Amino acid sequence: MAADPGRYRRLTVAAARWSAVGAVIGVALSVALLSVASPKGATDTAFALGALILGFGVTAWSTAVGLGRTIEGTQERLDVSSGWTEASARQAFFVLSWAGAGWVVAAALTSIALGV
Repeated sequence: MAADPGRYRRLTVAAARWSAVGAVIGVALSVALLSVASPKGATDTAFALGALILGFGVTAWSTAVGLGRTIEGTQERLDVSSGWTEASARQAFFVLSWAGAGWVVAAALTSIALGV
């Protein structure tokens, strides 16, 4: 099976876009938390929340990849139509994973920028 360069380009662009979205969230949350916490507390909290999103995204993505066809087969066998598909789950958790990655990096860079 030959690699599709167009597909890899689309995935790279999507990963960059969602990382940028996560980075904006990470910086915005770090700055917003400055009103209720010290700079270290604000950036640590923002980092921890980003790591939570990243960890959930990666764990759920790997589960969708590993068990996706089994879940789809079970739904078909039990005649249950929830609209869940392996492809849609992979896409959703791809978004969470890359947004979480951008969020974590941005929170860490914000911490450096604040001199924490």
